[in-house]
Order: sequence, then C-alpha cells, then structure tokens
Amino acid sequence: MSPVMSATRFSPFRSALYVLTLIVATFVGAVLALLLGPFSRTGDPVLWLARRWARVLLWSAGVKVIVNMEAQLDPRRPYVFAANHLSTVDIFALFVALPVNIRFIAKKQLGQIPLFGWAMAAGRFIFIDRKNPGAARKSIDRAAARIREGSSVAIFPEGTRSRDGLLGPFKKGGFHLAQQAGVPVVPIAIKGAGEVMPPGSVLVRPGPVIVTVGAPIETKDLTEAADRNALVERVRSEIERNSGQKSRPEPGRAA
Repeated sequence: MSPVMSATRFSPFRSALYVLTLIVATFVGAVLALLLGPFSRTGDPVLWLARRWARVLLWSAGVKVIVNMEAQLDPRRPYVFAANHLSTVDIFALFVALPVNIRFIAKKQLGQIPLFGWAMAAGRFIFIDRKNPGAARKSIDRAAARIREGSSVAIFPEGTRSRDGLLGPFKKGGFHLAQQAGVPVVPIAIKGAGEVMPPGSVLVRPGPVIVTVGAPIETKDLTEAADRNALVERVRSEIERNSGQKSRPEPGRAA
C-alpha cells in the first residue's frame, strides 16, 4: 500500500461547501431518482445517479478516494461487500470505489424519510426491520432472491459507525444472507474516512481515503453455523489487516 498524506486540519470553507452541496445534491438527486425510478424495473438508473451524487459530495469535502484492488471482480457476478464503518464518507467512498453497482442494506426507518428514503426505494435498496425478527427474516429472504437475480449489496457488519476507532462486533445477518444467496463475500477495508469526517460530524478535514477491496470469499459450500462463524472471522481478519483497526474485545473472543 502506497503511503499517502494524512487529512489536513479542519476547513471551515470545505465544511460549509459540503453541507450546501449535500442539501442541494441530495434534493436534486432524489427528485431525479423518483422521476427515473418508474421507468426502470431494475432501479439501475438510480444507482447511476447515486455514483454521481457521491462523487460530487467527495469533491465538495476535498476527499480523494484511493482504491487498492487485491483481486479482480467479475462484473457479471453479484457479491456481498462487507466493510468497516467509521464515517458517513464510507458510503460515498464505496459508491465511487467499487466497479459494480451496489445497493446498501439499510434499516427500515431510512426508507420512510421523505425524498431520500423514497429515492432509495426507487433504486431497489434493501430495507430491514431490525425491531421485528419475523419481518427481518422475510426481508433477508427477499434480499437473497434479489442477489441471486444479480444485485450486489454492501453491508456494514458492525451495524453502526465506530465511535472509538475500534472494529466493533460483527452482526451475522449479512453473512447469513451471502450464504443463503450462495454468493461470495468481499471484505473491504476503508482507511482515513474517520479522519476526514469524524462520526456524527459534518466538519470536514480534506484528505485521502483508502479503500482496499479484498479477494472474494466463496460461500456456496458453507451451510452450517460453524461455517458462518469461520467466514465472519476471516472477513474480520482481512479488514483488520488492511484498515489497521484493532477489534474491540468481546466476551468469549480473544483480544
């Protein structure tokens, strides 16, 4: 991995530009998504817009995304991409870095946000009701079917952004989804996003974000819970290696 300069100091200009761009680009993009959505069964035109939306926001924040590919991805195959999560910038970086269309698995409440959530629905993003286990299982079944049809998805296995810089416990739902769909999991390590925009903040420190895309890990022959646990640990190990993050100690797991 090539050394790069770290994030610079807080920039009031970039922060103001980012907030303004976020408001305008999200509004315009959402309206266009709602106009295009009904004319596409796949929702792919919305993903095309999402890529442009992400590029504009990264530009406004002064963030340069540097991509390291450890293996080539087959554009004809669907994948489940699993990434660490330190900042809102992670979402923008994944849209820009990955050479295939991706949909995020998001909590149901995001889909209810006017315009933004409606645009996600038009792009056929996948919503999970985490408070209702029965509904969540049905959502996972629908998501697996959609993946088998050719849609790649991105997950943040930690479930939320890390507040202490440590890699949090991994939820297993996304890995179960990959097993159920029979598609590879691709570990992704994002480095630098927490420095350019700390979690919960819109204050920007222009700088680089490095996205390392690992080699796909096959799941089609994994069936048991023990297989899934081994898959989770393998993905965690790859993310630790490429992000430089240490895992937060968990009960029953070695530090």
